[in-house]
Amino acid sequence: MSAILDGVRILEFSQVIAAPVAGQILAEMGADVLKVEPPGGESWRLQAMFAPTESKSFQSLNRGKRAMTLNLGSDAARDVAHRLTAEADVVLINYRPDVPAKFGIDYETLKGIKPDLIYVDLTAFGRRGPWALRPGYDGVVQAVTGLMAAEGKLQDDGSPGTISSTAVADYSSGIVLANAIVAALYEREKTGQGQFVECSLFATALSLQGDVVMELTSADEERNARRDQRHALAQQSVPFAELVAVRRGEAAVSPGECVYLTSDGAIAVSAVVEELCAATGASGEDALADVFLTRRDDEWQSALDAAGVAASIVRFPEDLGDHPHSSANALFADFVHDVHGRQRHPAPVLHFGGADAVPPSASPPLGRDTVSVLRDAGFGPDEIENLAAEGVIGAEAKS
Repeated sequence: MSAILDGVRILEFSQVIAAPVAGQILAEMGADVLKVEPPGGESWRLQAMFAPTESKSFQSLNRGKRAMTLNLGSDAARDVAHRLTAEADVVLINYRPDVPAKFGIDYETLKGIKPDLIYVDLTAFGRRGPWALRPGYDGVVQAVTGLMAAEGKLQDDGSPGTISSTAVADYSSGIVLANAIVAALYEREKTGQGQFVECSLFATALSLQGDVVMELTSADEERNARRDQRHALAQQSVPFAELVAVRRGEAAVSPGECVYLTSDGAIAVSAVVEELCAATGASGEDALADVFLTRRDDEWQSALDAAGVAASIVRFPEDLGDHPHSSANALFADFVHDVHGRQRHPAPVLHFGGADAVPPSASPPLGRDTVSVLRDAGFGPDEIENLAAEGVIGAEAKS
């Protein structure tokens, strides 16, 4: 058996997180993903580097791909991009709406080269509207979509804090994009037609908030009253913390659905209060916090498991790689980087019983496959040498 997406060719003009996440998911399902970067490397390679042109951030998002460099601002690069497009099934791109046309890699241009092309376009704010041409990254999108304010985190100076543990809009958009590409490939199999697929970080971040942004008159009277009160206070230039407090209102966290400190850590629980009190021996909900402080978190985990109460120790992410549960479910895999050797990453999330697994492949060094890609596309040695000499491709291709 072959991998699920064996034979699918994806040309990825990407940077930062969202589109690279999509490309990596598809590579793990067997697609041939070619990542195109500027000669100096895309920005995420250069973010918190531990070695020249290498960062953990980049290496965690680009496994299983081939990589080439291409200076898209040069005229010669357009010919390269167009010749590569002729052999691609999918173009995956995440630039501002006005950028692809400047580089000659917009949908209309590439569709003329490959009529059944699937072109997947991710922007920060969409292609229309007053914000369309704004640059945007995850933190900015958290702010504008309400994710940041809804989180309710405040820094020491009273300013709002981001959801800093992960780039939630970026990663979610990457997953959405991967699903969209699979769906578009399926549609093309049925109809023979390619298409333009559009997504934005803004749209994804809104969709993640479901009932929060949903409008329902019969259920939103109290919410909307608080919204009106908040708007009125904002006109008075009150501190941001006061606006957050108004939004929260008097709603209290249920004692059965919260996190408790233990003698050596913390544990999260999700249960009916009466069940939780019975499992812990607490005399009532007001006693729960003190009772949890009397034992270690692993002792409470065992006791709550025995009582059938949903609970989990609050763990730190870097401790999960060696955990027996991770090992039992093969949630991590070993990779070997061309330059930096052995490394361990989260394994592909999906497991297909009817297809071969894709052998683990670490992220590629900058421009590793530039020459081989160009040769396969029909460029001769002299052409490749000229492209390198003119700076159309990176210095790694001059050898």
